[in-house]
Amino acid sequence: MAATKTVRRVWALDAPTLTVDCGILMLGTGGALETIPAPTFLIEHDEGLMVFDAGLATVGAGDPAAAYGEMASAFQIDFPEEYRLDRQIEAVGYTTRDVRRVVLSHMHFDHTGGLDLFPHAQGFIGAGELRYAKTPSKLDEAFFREDDIAAAQKIAWNEVPAGYDHDLFGDGSVVLLSLHGHTPGTLGLKLRLPDESTLILTSDAAHTRANVDLTIGMPFDVDRLDKNSALQKLKLLGTQPGTTVWISHDPQDWAELRAGGAEITSAATLRPAEPDSVPA
Repeated sequence: MAATKTVRRVWALDAPTLTVDCGILMLGTGGALETIPAPTFLIEHDEGLMVFDAGLATVGAGDPAAAYGEMASAFQIDFPEEYRLDRQIEAVGYTTRDVRRVVLSHMHFDHTGGLDLFPHAQGFIGAGELRYAKTPSKLDEAFFREDDIAAAQKIAWNEVPAGYDHDLFGDGSVVLLSLHGHTPGTLGLKLRLPDESTLILTSDAAHTRANVDLTIGMPFDVDRLDKNSALQKLKLLGTQPGTTVWISHDPQDWAELRAGGAEITSAATLRPAEPDSVPA
């Protein structure tokens, strides 16, 4: 096995947003609207460039209804033209052809829109995820987009078995985390940053920090028991020294963890320091 390394650089790219009833994000809540980011992460490693998730469809930039029809208004999608994934990759000095690997957390529409940009890439996806996307249950069938499924079928995928965490480069820098439950193949990502701190990207294994803190999922999870296990796993990972868990859709995490800009250099300094406790 190679010596432990770190990634070179990480960017949390500008995120389109969706506005939904909070009851969609966590069981037992509802009645208030929440605006959530739908981010894509760009990661540079010695072995090349990769993306984690693919955001919304390029054709929907500036006009979400062009890609999503009635879903655009149902989810109040806000997708400025400048948030197109290809343009953001170009803005940091690369092109979509430079992306050699795609790690897809799951196949819901807000994570798959840019897959058509990467037919040349090597893909990594949770076992059973693409098969499920083609014939989903009634529970979440509205969250899959046919054009994205077609684009996904042009990528050479490697499936990550449920319960197995895969060290992508064999050097500890990028580990694909099995977090199935939201969908059959949901994945998260564990990154070792240049300062040797650790960043966990949850994708939809959790939608809010309260999901993790309270071990409560959301109404559209396909397997409640597996989802609870994934939430417990995230909570445990967060107890490790020098580790930050970033819940990708959580608006407070987005505001705090990206406060220093799109490039993420240190998980240890992402969150503001907690005030020193005062003895009673």
